[in-house]
Amino acid sequence: MNPVMNQYKMSSPAERARLRVVYALLGTVFFMPVNLIAMEICLALAVVFAAFCGWKYGFGPAPSIPLLVPAAGFCFAALLSLVGSPHGLMGFAFYCFTIVQYALLYMLVIFFVRGQAERHLLLTGLFVSAAVVCLYGLYQYAHMLTLGEAAWVDNSAFPLLQRRMYSTLYNPNLLSAFLLMVMGAAASMTICTGHRAHRWLYVGLFAALSLCLILTYSRGAWLSAAALVLFFGFVWDKRLWALFLLVPPVLLFYRGGVTNRLMSIFSYSEADTSVSMRLDMWNGALEMLGDHPVLGIGWGAFKYMYPVYNEFIQQAGITIYHAHNMFFNIAAETGLAGFFFFLWFFLGCGWYGLKVLRRGGLSHFDRAAAMTMSAAVISQAVCGLGDYDLFSTQISLTFWLLCGIFSNMFIDIQKNKKKSLRNNSQ
Repeated sequence: MNPVMNQYKMSSPAERARLRVVYALLGTVFFMPVNLIAMEICLALAVVFAAFCGWKYGFGPAPSIPLLVPAAGFCFAALLSLVGSPHGLMGFAFYCFTIVQYALLYMLVIFFVRGQAERHLLLTGLFVSAAVVCLYGLYQYAHMLTLGEAAWVDNSAFPLLQRRMYSTLYNPNLLSAFLLMVMGAAASMTICTGHRAHRWLYVGLFAALSLCLILTYSRGAWLSAAALVLFFGFVWDKRLWALFLLVPPVLLFYRGGVTNRLMSIFSYSEADTSVSMRLDMWNGALEMLGDHPVLGIGWGAFKYMYPVYNEFIQQAGITIYHAHNMFFNIAAETGLAGFFFFLWFFLGCGWYGLKVLRRGGLSHFDRAAAMTMSAAVISQAVCGLGDYDLFSTQISLTFWLLCGIFSNMFIDIQKNKKKSLRNNSQ
């Protein structure tokens, strides 16, 4: 029996109240990429259980949370940005649906998850969920043309491309962002686990995730995957970089949708309108920032403001939800202050991960969690140059979950370090 499950039966009422929060979080993690409504129900239950546990038994001493200042600063700056939003009420609702949920998940993981076994349980829930996403995605891809679900395909620019996988996330770019974060976690566990059987399970999951990533035909995600190869070569084994030697033969001898999409990264075609549209959106976002440098245009307000900066979009009546660049979009919506806090938190998570990796005496799982955190930051940073995948609640929740697991682990490391210093001083 799982030690966490067994712990529930043998624990005190206060401990059972805490574990109910952990199990609700486990449900949240599983349903996060699978079903948004089920995920919301589980997260709501976790909040209710947490409120009951805190009211009945107290929350205990507040831990020293790493990067709490930039996280809180970004949340406050995004809220303050709604002052200038053209639709303040809708913006506030969107703020609650996004940032409030991210902060709740982050803090619940930090305050109620205890020990490596429970952190591992949440990460395992994410792996199982990712396996479900992969299986459904492969089924969908195999039957996509028959079912008439071939969406997100531009046949004029890529005539060899007939379908793209999007699985349960409705968009191939969002699916690829999710796959990249889980791939980073699976690769980290493969490297760090001490169990041979577990290693083969992680290898199998990583292979399935990689196949699905290819079938999304997401060019930004492929570049992010290359960045992950560089990262893991740097922190683990530089021989991984030999994988780049496979790219030229594939491009030379394989003539198909993958090659055409990959080569389009380094070429320009008038038929491929995604590049020109992105340039227009980026220019619009920078103009918004120039006009509203302090507070920004308001959290989630890009879709309202962009038609003002693009006459063609205004006349066509098209809704563009974000700038297709994470950095430009966040800067435009939250202003320079919000952008500063975002970068501090986002890049700080990656830096803290690398900082932990340089320490000695880590357990296998703690080392994997640190690798996972840095890998998630790298993959989303590269993807964020050409898209804004964190606009999706499910993708952002996945990222904040990994941040919460890592912060929870980092707090434990700091506690153990202080305890060791006290013992040595006596």
